[in-house]
Amino acid sequence: MIDKFTAKERAYLASLPAVKSVSPSHIRYTDRFKVEVMCRYNAGESPSAIFREAGLDPKFIGYKRVERCIARWKQQEERDGRRKGKGSANHYLQDVEDDLSIAELQGATHEEETDGLTSADESQDMAAKLAQAQLTINKCDLLIAKQALRIDELERVLRKFIQ
Repeated sequence: MIDKFTAKERAYLASLPAVKSVSPSHIRYTDRFKVEVMCRYNAGESPSAIFREAGLDPKFIGYKRVERCIARWKQQEERDGRRKGKGSANHYLQDVEDDLSIAELQGATHEEETDGLTSADESQDMAAKLAQAQLTINKCDLLIAKQALRIDELERVLRKFIQ
């Protein structure tokens, strides 16, 4: 049986950066939190400690809920790894390479579309370029975040070997 969260507990959970949404019986986590958890878990950290640091004490949300999240996210990693034909160690780096390729292709396509514009269309083109630049910046931020998580994961593995 799933324990129901009170309105006060739901308000607390909803205030956490790791939580996307909360219902009386379910918690949905942000993608960023899921990636961080799995990086740290794969590096050998305790799932309970990771959740606790995010304000999601297993005594409060339930140890079983933490276990099931890890199991579900591990299965997702395995499915993603098989779909891409890559092992889990290369999973994040492949994502970064894919995202960079997409960003480069979008930039080239956008440049081709803007050739031959009249001066009346230049203001519209400028707005489109600004929107594209913002999209590219957001993608760059995402790429940097993924790379930072991967570096963190590798540093944790390295520390295990050094100790």
